[in-house]
Amino acid sequence: MKKLKIFAVLLICAAVAGAAIGCTQVSDLNPEGLENCLAVDTSVTYQTMEGWGASSAWWSQTVPANSGTQQQLAKALYSDSGLGLTIYRYNIGGGSAELGEEDGVYYMQERKAYSLFDSSKYDESKSLLENFSDYSKYSIDGDKNAVEFMKTCLTQTGSTVEEVVVFVNSPHYLMTANGKTHGTNEYDSNLPEANYSAFAAYIINSVRLLKANGIPVTTVSPVNEPQNKWGGDGASQEGCHYEPAEAAKVINTVYNAIKEYDATSQGNALGVKISAVENGKYTTYEVKNRALEYIYELSKYPCFNDLDGFSVHSYGEPMSDEARDSFISRMENILPAGYAYNIDMTEVCHMEGGVDEGMTSGTYVAKIIDKDLNHLNARTWSWWIAVSDYDYNDGLLYWDYYSSSTDINAVKRFYVLGQYSKFVKTGDVRVDLQWLNASSAYGSSLTGSAFLRKDGTVTIVLINDSSSAYPINIAGAYENMTVVTTDETNNMATSYDGTFRSALVIGGMSVTTIVLK
Repeated sequence: MKKLKIFAVLLICAAVAGAAIGCTQVSDLNPEGLENCLAVDTSVTYQTMEGWGASSAWWSQTVPANSGTQQQLAKALYSDSGLGLTIYRYNIGGGSAELGEEDGVYYMQERKAYSLFDSSKYDESKSLLENFSDYSKYSIDGDKNAVEFMKTCLTQTGSTVEEVVVFVNSPHYLMTANGKTHGTNEYDSNLPEANYSAFAAYIINSVRLLKANGIPVTTVSPVNEPQNKWGGDGASQEGCHYEPAEAAKVINTVYNAIKEYDATSQGNALGVKISAVENGKYTTYEVKNRALEYIYELSKYPCFNDLDGFSVHSYGEPMSDEARDSFISRMENILPAGYAYNIDMTEVCHMEGGVDEGMTSGTYVAKIIDKDLNHLNARTWSWWIAVSDYDYNDGLLYWDYYSSSTDINAVKRFYVLGQYSKFVKTGDVRVDLQWLNASSAYGSSLTGSAFLRKDGTVTIVLINDSSSAYPINIAGAYENMTVVTTDETNNMATSYDGTFRSALVIGGMSVTTIVLK
């Protein structure tokens, strides 16, 4: 897979010919023999980008409906005047907010999840499947603030939402083995097989309700980090562990139930895609993190050929290119011959306490994005929670939950994500980006990706995670150029907008987007 790096062959040739040609080489991509040359090769194409997103769990339920805070947050995240995120991730909760400490559930206040199923209407005289199949037992009121926030994001002026993904951490507590939304013990599979159909009905009716309320759900993700322990005394949020064969059967059950519903819905088909498996720690070989086994077990079922994509999470994943390359090669070894797949990075977060508001976190996040695009060929990329009030490196924005305050703080990674989400659009194709006649420092400290739009626009995003500034020369016959930068003193600031000029300087600890036409 090609990436932004120094090519050894070029360096050797340049060294040999240095005395004669001043350590430069002329090529089709660099006809002028520019030094420190950045060249885009649009003839070499990779994945087509399909969007950028973040999760609304579990903070959006705390945003007061019809409030200034609601409008301000929606605008900052999902409008063309804000980040311009296109993927909205909504959690179908398992109802942990209804469970008190007397039930042995000690969820953190902000991690309680609400449910669209009205438990007060549960009819003990009927079966579990009959109850969860009864659409009249579902209500938006169960998660009103979260749904209203989502609707605001969709209907506001300049809304950029293109996809709504619903994901599930735990089945509803009424259908779990222990009546809670996490296992009694670590690595307990908390959904009995007899209840898989009821779980599928729960998802279908929740999606029906959202669609009836103007939420155009596009994708369903039935399980979330199934390899995690999700149980025991340390559980602090909803979650359900599944063994690989169990997760595959659950996903296939949901797939079949949706397919059957659509076939009999008389014009009201859900028309949603299935995403799986939301694997965390996807690169590790640890027994309980065996991401590839979940994919392999899925390959045994009919749903496998209709999966929208393989979704993975990155929490504390290594920065190395090799870890990502290894995952892809090992995955391709177990896939059927000719199987076409897509990778979606659906959750990324630091795994550390405290809040780094500066560019150390900003450039870290940018390099994760860059590596996920270049080595996983990820077509979508989503941060974990968009809004936080924790003393933790997990938010793009920080706001005091359960308050009427409109005091919202954007940290540098908010603007860094914007360096991608505002300029790399759905339908843009990642293309090859090369350093030519450059010093070795450029390949380690200054990295990036390039994208081509159908109208010929080329977008380059560069990350400099060193304190040094680097001069570059861009090869090509462009006419116009816009340069936007986030660094310690600038937040998505336009530093140049005019006719094309080859020479630029990329400042230290920065993320720079260059738009060429």
